[in-house]
Amino acid sequence: MLQVLYSGDTREIELSGTREGLLAFGQLLRGEAGSCDLSENQRPFPYERSLSGIVFQEDPEQAGVSIVTEGQILRIRGGREALDLLADNVDGFTSEADTSDHGHVDSPTYDFIAPESDPLVIAFIEWAESCRPHRS
Repeated sequence: MLQVLYSGDTREIELSGTREGLLAFGQLLRGEAGSCDLSENQRPFPYERSLSGIVFQEDPEQAGVSIVTEGQILRIRGGREALDLLADNVDGFTSEADTSDHGHVDSPTYDFIAPESDPLVIAFIEWAESCRPHRS
């Protein structure tokens, strides 16, 4: 399970998921191109909205990774080495972090992230928030 939340005010993106979902996303980034649908969060607070999908593509002409929101889609594009570094960061966070932790992956902190990228936060989905029973 993965979700992406977005704040227009800060341009911050939160990629969150279960441990299995985040590890699968890291593996997906290691391919040449791909996409995945996201779980919708009806209450994205403190973010403004929940995105519907991620599309990524390897671009040999681009050195860094560009991470931007276009409409309801998160677009990730970059050179192979930079995409692998992003995947390593996702995998490292997912494997080592406590479920209450979050990690920031942004420019200029990480030189493999393109300067035009939106700030990215990686986090675990809180079980209580993501699995509420539906009430009629």
